[in-house]
Amino acid sequence: MTYRIYSIVSIFIIHIIMFNWHNQHSVFSLAIILWSLVPLFSLHYIINQYEYFHNKTLTTIQSYSAWVLFFAWVTCICFSITMPYAVNVISKTSDHYISLYILSPAVTLFIAAITALIASLVTVIVARLVR
Repeated sequence: MTYRIYSIVSIFIIHIIMFNWHNQHSVFSLAIILWSLVPLFSLHYIINQYEYFHNKTLTTIQSYSAWVLFFAWVTCICFSITMPYAVNVISKTSDHYISLYILSPAVTLFIAAITALIASLVTVIVARLVR
């Protein structure tokens, strides 16, 4: 559990740094940047509940749903780190960066779900081939 809290705090710091680099410093811009942390907090809560009901950490649970949650968490971390940087680069060439920030939690969770589904399918296929 602590590694997830550390990753959320470090991503929060990265988002604050990206906010300081951005040319529009307002409370609304900061709220939009922090809005992209919503998928991480939601997945953290889901993983906490999952670990609580199984009485194990996520990495020691041997099930496909655990793999789905793990890969969703990893993908969500990657997109939460890269999304502010990408939007900062895009915003220098386009004025429509705010819509990207508002959509970023939905996009991140969607891509995390697709990645987790692919990872679980690969795990199922490999498990069937090994037998």
